[in-house]
Formats: sequence, C-alpha cells, structure tokens
Amino acid sequence: MTSRCCTRLLPLLLACCVLGAPALAQEDFRAVLADRAGIFPGAEFKKVFRFPKATVVTFETGEPPAAISAFYKKDMTARGWKVEVDDVSEAASYLLLTKDGRRCIVEAQRGLPGRTGFSVSL
Repeated sequence: MTSRCCTRLLPLLLACCVLGAPALAQEDFRAVLADRAGIFPGAEFKKVFRFPKATVVTFETGEPPAAISAFYKKDMTARGWKVEVDDVSEAASYLLLTKDGRRCIVEAQRGLPGRTGFSVSL
C-alpha cells in the first residue's frame, strides 16, 4: 500500500516542483530589483546572474532597444539616479547611471527577428 501511494504521489510532487520553479525565479528577480529599478512593461524574465559586487537580471521583449533605454532613463532618474552615458542605436543601447557611488547599467541588443534581449545590472 505504501509503495502504491508513493508511486501516485511522486508525479504530483514533481509537477508541483516544476510548476513552482518559475514563480520562485520571478520572485527572485523582483527581490533583486526591489525599489531600485522598475520592470520594463511586458518584459519576459530570463535569468539572474549573481557576482560578488553586482547582480544582473536579464529579460527579453519585442520592443526596440531605444524604448528600453528611454524607459529606464525615465524610471531611474525619478529614483534619484544620474545618467552618465546614454548611447542608443537601432540595434543596441547602453545606459550607465550612478547614485551614491553605485552604478546601474542597462544594456539592450536586438537578437532574433522582432526580439530584444536586455539586462539590468545593479
């Protein structure tokens, strides 16, 4: 009876783990950005990379790099960040902001047709 019960519960447990993992990852990136940076509307979260002195959150969207740069320029300056570099082209953008000795870098680049990958480094 115990073996039969475990056989039935194991697939359910695995399904819960698989379905719950994206929700945990989503909460993770929201915790990283917290109140320090906004989330570009409609952006699809990809991955968080943690380094000793910075954390990078990556996303993908259908919008062009210029739209991403404009969003973060407005969002971050409203949070007290100062724009140091704002370099935008049709294919890519690079935004460097500073605040209280800290840096925030937002990079975006066109990839697959109609898709743009971007990262927010804090």
